[in-house]
Amino acid sequence: MQEFELRVEPLDNNNFAIALCQRSYKKAGEKRRPQSKQIGKVQGQSLVLIRQVIYDVLKANNYDPKTLSYKRQSAYIISEEFGVTLAILFQVLQPISKPDRIIKIAQSIAAMSYEEANYWFALITNGRSNALKAMRVLFD
Repeated sequence: MQEFELRVEPLDNNNFAIALCQRSYKKAGEKRRPQSKQIGKVQGQSLVLIRQVIYDVLKANNYDPKTLSYKRQSAYIISEEFGVTLAILFQVLQPISKPDRIIKIAQSIAAMSYEEANYWFALITNGRSNALKAMRVLFD
């Protein structure tokens, strides 16, 4: 199974951003796992609006949501099921600034089945920018 990492990146005034990274597989004979690839980042108003989705993901992966703060040093390791959902969410929300749209899209993506999320994730990661546009229209 593929793993993801949620990393807290401190900003000014006790604020922070959350970056989602896809962990690389360790190949046979390698001593260390290759560096993770960042998929998306959320901060500011978008982060505040989707915090419940992030809390739910942390709980589902046996983390206490109260540990999410600008002081956090270590990354959260997230399972494939929830990592795929967050990857879609982080990428779809990039250009959106209207709070109503952000909330509606976040709820729709969080409600996706595992199979549906994997389908959209495959489209997005294979360089199909039209998939992101389609999702924004579909969930609006």
